Order: sequence, then C-alpha cells, then structure tokens
Amino acid sequence: MRESDEILLGADAKRQELVASLKEAQGNIAPSIDDVVSLLSEKVLPKVQEQIQAMLAESVAEANQAMANMGRLHSRLPPPLRARLDKFDWSEYKFEQNFLPRNLVVGGELITHDFGHLGKRSIELPVEVPFYSADYCYFFKHNPETSVHTINTFVFRLATMLPYSSMFTLIDPAHMGQSFSYTKQLPFKRLVENDVSRVLEEILSDIVRIQNSYLDNKTERLIDVDEEILGNAKFELIVAKDFPKQYDRRSIELLAKIARTGPKAGKIVLLDYDFDVELPNGLNRADLFPALRHVYGNDNCDASGLGTLSADYVRESKTIDAILEGLSRAKPKETKLGFSDVVQTNSDEWWQESAEEMISAPIGGSGSRKNDIELWFGERNKQPSSHGMLAAMTGAGKSNLYHAFILSLATRYSPEDLQFYLIDGKQGVEFKRYSKFPHAKVVSLNTSPQLARSVLQEVLDEMNRRNETFKAHGCPDFVTYRRNGSPGGKFPRLMLIIDEYQTLFEDDKTGLGSQLMTAIASQSRSAGIHMFVGSQKFVVAGMSQPQATFSNINLRVAMKMSGEEITSLQEFGSKGKQLIRGCTETGQVVISHSGGVDEVPCDTGRVAYIAGDHCKDLIKQLVEKWQQQGGTCHTVLLAGTEQPEVVENTQINALFEQYSQRPSEDEWIAIANKPQNEAGLNEREWYPIEHPSVFWLGKEMNIHGQAKVILRRRSHEHLLLVGDSNEARLGMLGYFLAQLPINASAQEYQVHILEGGIKGSPWYGVMDLVNQTALQGRASVAEKFKDFEPQLLSVMAEYEKRREMDEEEMLAEPSIYVVVNDAQRIRELAKQDNNFGMKVHGSEGGAHLATLLEYGSEYGIHLVLSFDNVRSLTKAFDRNELENFRHKIALQMSEEDSFRLLKTRDAAKLQADGNKPIYALHIDQMQNRPSKFKPYCYSDSKSFEESLQVLTSHYAKWS
Repeated sequence: MRESDEILLGADAKRQELVASLKEAQGNIAPSIDDVVSLLSEKVLPKVQEQIQAMLAESVAEANQAMANMGRLHSRLPPPLRARLDKFDWSEYKFEQNFLPRNLVVGGELITHDFGHLGKRSIELPVEVPFYSADYCYFFKHNPETSVHTINTFVFRLATMLPYSSMFTLIDPAHMGQSFSYTKQLPFKRLVENDVSRVLEEILSDIVRIQNSYLDNKTERLIDVDEEILGNAKFELIVAKDFPKQYDRRSIELLAKIARTGPKAGKIVLLDYDFDVELPNGLNRADLFPALRHVYGNDNCDASGLGTLSADYVRESKTIDAILEGLSRAKPKETKLGFSDVVQTNSDEWWQESAEEMISAPIGGSGSRKNDIELWFGERNKQPSSHGMLAAMTGAGKSNLYHAFILSLATRYSPEDLQFYLIDGKQGVEFKRYSKFPHAKVVSLNTSPQLARSVLQEVLDEMNRRNETFKAHGCPDFVTYRRNGSPGGKFPRLMLIIDEYQTLFEDDKTGLGSQLMTAIASQSRSAGIHMFVGSQKFVVAGMSQPQATFSNINLRVAMKMSGEEITSLQEFGSKGKQLIRGCTETGQVVISHSGGVDEVPCDTGRVAYIAGDHCKDLIKQLVEKWQQQGGTCHTVLLAGTEQPEVVENTQINALFEQYSQRPSEDEWIAIANKPQNEAGLNEREWYPIEHPSVFWLGKEMNIHGQAKVILRRRSHEHLLLVGDSNEARLGMLGYFLAQLPINASAQEYQVHILEGGIKGSPWYGVMDLVNQTALQGRASVAEKFKDFEPQLLSVMAEYEKRREMDEEEMLAEPSIYVVVNDAQRIRELAKQDNNFGMKVHGSEGGAHLATLLEYGSEYGIHLVLSFDNVRSLTKAFDRNELENFRHKIALQMSEEDSFRLLKTRDAAKLQADGNKPIYALHIDQMQNRPSKFKPYCYSDSKSFEESLQVLTSHYAKWS
C-alpha cells in the first residue's frame, strides 16, 4: 500500500466520524451536502493536511537517517574496501590484514536523493565486480590519458587488500615497462623484460602447480582454500597494457589461456584493450576470451546504471608513494596450520588404532581440509608402503615434519603397538625431547657414523629375531603373526627415523652403512619394521648403489629444494618435480606413496605446525597416560656429545632390578650368557672356578653394549689405563673400584690403593671418596710409596703363600686388587740404569710389581695401573712387561705412542671430531681386537659422589 492511500483512508474515516457526531447532535436530522462540505472544509481538511505534512516529515527524517547510516557504514569500512583510495592517509595504515577479494571494488557510485524543500543529499558507495569468485577476464577500453590510472586503481586496490598475498605481472611492450615505474617497488611481482611469452609460460606452470597442490573436486577455487593451508600463496593480477598492440601471436594465445584457466587458481587477466588494433590473422576475440567482461559495464562499454562512477582514483603519485611505503614496512601475518587442527589432542581418544595391517599419521592438510595429508606404512588396498625418505633444504620445515609425524603416530597407536628408533645425525639434537618418550625404544643424539651403523645393525638383528619367532609359529610375516594372536608374544611395529642419514656412510671404508640400509629396505617390512630417513637431498655422499635401496622405498617426501637439486632429481617424475618447484614456503610438502612416478598423482599440501611448548605438553600427556596404564619407559638414550653415566648402565640396573641379593654362581652364568639386548654380558666363557669379575668402564658405540673388562684367574689378567685426560682416567678407575661389591662380598676381596694424585688438584681425594662410600672403608689407601710399601710387601707374602697352596685351596682365597693412580708420579716405580747400562727396577717395590704383573693374576692378584702418557709408562715397564697387561685402555695419543702401546694407530684418531665427547680404546691382548667406547668420566665431586651413593644404596639391599 502506498503512503498516499493511507492518508486518504485516514481522511475518509475522519469524515465519517464527524458525520456521526453531527447526526447525534442535531437529533438525527440529515444535514445537507453543503453543510457537510462546509464542515469538511473548515474543520476536517485542515487536520488531515496537518497529518499528511507530519507523515511526510517523518518519512524525510527516516530517509535522511538512512543516508546518514550509509555514510557511517562506509566510513567504518576498512580503507582497502572503500570507494576511493585517495581519500585516506595511507601512512597511518598498518597493512596487517588480508581481505580476500571474492569481489573487487572498482570505484564508487554517487547516490543522490532529493528531499524537496529539505534539499538534495548525496553519498558515494563502493561498486564491486565479481573477481576471484568468478571466471571472468576483465577489460576496459584503451584511453591514452586514463589507462594507466585505471590500471593503478586495480593494482593498488589489490595490493592494499592483499598486502602479503598479491602478485603483479605488468606487461607493457609498447613502452618497455615505462608506464609503471613503481613495478620494482611492489613486494611481489614478476619482472617482464623482452620475453613476454616466457613469463606467461611461468604463470601457466604456476596455475598447474596450484591446481595440483590446492584444488580438487571439493575445493575448486584458491579463494576457498583455508587460510592456514594457503599460507603465503599469491593471488595474481596479470595486466596487459595497450593490448593487442605489439603482442605476438604466442603471447596473445598464452594470455587467453591464462584468462580461461587462471581465475580458479587465483590469477585474473586485465586487458587495456585497444579496439583500433586488429588481432593477428586467424584469432578471434570471442574464441580467445569467451568470458570477457567490461569492468564498468557490459561488453559495449556501457557504464549506465552506475551513476557518476569514474576510474581515476589512484591518479596522484602521493597516494601511490604512501601505499608503497606502507607495503615496504608491512610484516606478513604468520598463518600456520595448527597441529590441533590435524590430530586428536584429547587424550581420552588416543591409542584407538590397530597397527596390525598398517600405521598412518595425518601430518597436514590441503585445500579446504586440514587433515588429509598423511604418511602411512604397511599395506593399504593391496598397495605396500615399506619405507620412506625425505629431502628438504634448510628452513623448509623438515624438523617440524618429523615432530608432526612422530606425535601423530604416537597419539593413534599405543607403545605396545608402535615403537621408535630415533637417530639424529652429526650435530643433531632434534630428538632430545623424546628421551623419556613411552614409544621411544632408542633415542640417539649427535650420532657418530659408527654409532649410527650400530643402531641399524640392532634393527637388523631385531628383524632376524622376529623372523625366527614367526617361523617357529608357522607364520610367514608380521601381519599373519598378529592375526594369529601373537603366539610368541606381541611385537610392536618399529619405526626407524634417521635425520641427516648421510651420517651412516661417513668414514665407512667397508660400505657397511649401505649394506645395512639396503638389507633393512629390502627385508624388514614383513617383520613389521619400517624406515623413514631424511636429508637435504635424496641421494647423499658416500652411499653405494643407492638404487638398490631406493627401489624398496615407496614413500618419497619432498619440501622446498633448490632449483638445481630439483632439476637433477631422479626420485620424482616430471609432474612431481613441477609440484616440488611450487614448494617455495616453509611447511609445503609433496608426497608420493608410489615411488614418485607420474602415473600416480602426488599429494600436496602444508604440514601442520607444532610449537615447541605444545610438543613438550603432548609428550608429557603421553607419558602420564602410559604410566596410568601401568607402563614404564625404558628408552635407551645415546647422547653423542655427552659422557655416559654409570647409573644409566642398563646391565647394572638390570642386576639390581632382577636380583634381590648378589647373584649366585649359576645366576651369574645365566647373566653372562645372555645377549646384550637382554641386559646380559654376551660372554660364553664364564667359569666360576676362575672367579670372573666384571667391571664396566663406559658405553660401547652401539645401543645395548656396555664397555667392560672381565678379570679372571688367568695369566696376565691386569688392567692398564693410559692417557692425558685426567677426567677419563680417574672416572674409569674410580668406578672400577666402586663396582667391586657387585662381584663379591667384602670378605671375598682386598684392595690396596696408592694415590699418586697431586694434593689440591681437582683430582685429589677421589680414591679415598670411593673407599669411604662404595667400599665402606675396607680398602687401604696410601698417598706415598713408603706408606704403600708395607701393603705391597703383604701382598707379595700372600703371593708366595698361594704359590705353595693346593690349587683348590688357593682358589678359595679372596681376590686382591693392587691399584695405583697417577703411577707416573711414583718415582720408586721408574727404572734406572745399572752398572751395565741396562734399565732395571730402581726399588724393590718396582720389582715386586713386575713379579705380580707376570704371575700374580693366576693366584687372584690383579694390578690396575693408571699413567698419563706412554713415555711415563715406559719408564716403569719395558716392552716385554707391557705385554703382561691383557687389558689396555688408551685415550687420545700420538700415532707413535698408540703403536708402541697397542700395535695399532687407532688411538691417534679417537678425537678426530673434537675434544667432546671423550673416546677411549680397549685392547684385549688375547683377542687383539680394538673396541672404541665412551668412558665414564669424573667431572666434579658432587655428581661423582651422587653416583656412588646410588650404587651404595643398591649394595645395601643386597647386604
């Protein structure tokens, strides 16, 4: 109903009301028509007129208010979305936000309303055209005076809307790019010089990359991709000025192809169309640009219906300069796909998956989905995925991918179903946070080449152990074994992850690293063991016959790499290489589970980012959940640059965990015969009649091995420690003594110690500390030879007595240990020239030690001596006498000294990689096989005493 109709109905009602009143007043006498008219004219009509005026005034106020509201609404629009860019001070704008241009403001329409006697009111409102939400190619009619300004309007409108996500390709062949002097100042642009076609071909390749990386049936447009997955992907405006003047046929066809395929991939073509210039023969505008649309009207350039719209909003250079200055200062907002968007972080929902058939881990997303990028191992739809490898340059996000992969798996599978071997190559500590991880079987940090190869050997040994179990129960593989109920005990799937896997092949003259890796790659999947290795490239230096390994690695993962590296890739086909070239940002990834062949499409997307605190919190929650279920963590930590701790010795700890008192002879035999991976000594020759005693000196260069010496009542069973590292010599010697109660009760051994350390030095007093704590004061300790000599004489008397005993009686006597620390400082041990120029022992004490060295160990008397260097050692013992030390421990020394002491130069190479960690070499004279290990070291009295207290508390339980 119109407003005028309402007014007329109101007037008629008033008239009828008045007539009814008159009839009542005049006794129901019908008034004449003249009387009625008179009454209407005098009383009713003035009131109706007043009412009409009031209603009109109210409508005007409402219209006026509406105009004011529109004005306020426009003023509250972000500057990039307002009708005019030149009406804002861009020096105040912070360029902190992206406004995705589904539609693009192309100007303003002046809205005017005539309020009659109140006058006219006008307001300028933004006018939009569909942009990345449509498939149009836009044009405007070329005008030499205004074309540049129109283009500027588009360029700077898009730059202000997408300060970090807009890219520009400004093609100006007629003026050699001079129309856009500001091009180089734009944050993101393609520089167009002479070869226009080449640039356009790059754009087409980019379109293909975006289609493969982000778009699919559910996500058809780049504008619809989730911003966290989109990251720093660019929306591009391709401008062709003076088109088609001076454009060759190839460039025109490429532009047309971009115009047809580009909008969905975030690339729009804008033509400054000169209709006076003909297209080359055979080319038709309608065929080339079927979706061509005029910016300000229809194809006929009719701008009607848009009021007083014009296109010269970015005409002034001060506006351009202010926007460019702001863009140069702007810092892009960091957009990352969060790990919680990909993985279930509610601990109640964890460990619901079964690892029987396969294991899979969502690590990121693509398109509009946040968790559809995954890595999986095992068998899916009859397709195997045995092992994987990752290549990524520094800064590509490789470490974050490892963490996302590990924690994604750990939240889906329990420690009973999945365990990890985690190896950081040289200088690597990325996996340090997993040292107490319930799923981690082994964590190796700063891993040396030898240690890395030993871990692979352990994995191969585990594979063989599993295969023997499968065979014993009639199962061909892991899956069948699990389906049959795991009759020999449940095995988890094992995932071996090696960062910087080139470490395996360093200093590997025999090619052992390549052999181990090939064996695991070709044989381990059927045992439920998988390998995922990474480096900056797929094929690394030192790797022999890589194709023998790669042929068994289905999963290929690539992140940002150098152009040269991508060109030389053989692990991906041409399509995969094209996708890898598109990985220009941190976190972008290309994944193939089919060996990188072009026949099977690759997955592309972005890896979810997991912050360090979030990572630590998840690990803590996983530990707590495992503990609540009664699980314990037995992670073997191999700290490459750290010295081992005796309290972390798995073989020692197993003794105290499994035995409530000192093991019996039969129990010791069982312990000795067990393999090291079961906390045994892996020692078949353990005969109680020989009183064997084991002493651990450090950590071998493998997972389970602990460096040890075993002293028996055989010839020359003595220990010699040589090297200028006081902390290593003192650490080994101190812990040697501290372990005596492991082997025998206090009544079954005697200890005589000569402390040669310098008073006031950091090393002084250690022997006495060991005696007072671990040995409970039962050893005799002397600091001078004259005080030690009576003890030595008593030992010699015991030696003579035992020589006269029956063998059975002698074997019942306690073992005796004669220990000399810093023996180079005991002058009485040094030899002197006799009258014939021969070196002889200058004291009776030195001669006694030589006698005990030759014969003492057969009678249960063992020498343990420490010297700082070989020169000092040879002053006390000649070459023949040195042969009487079955066990020699050497620290870093010269090649000459190494050869004199060990008959090998290996001790000269121990510290080839630096001073830390300290390495040592053990030579068993009977086996003549050098063994490199990391010794226990004395760092300070506090930590040393704490370790002694731990051992002492264990001994107290046995007592």
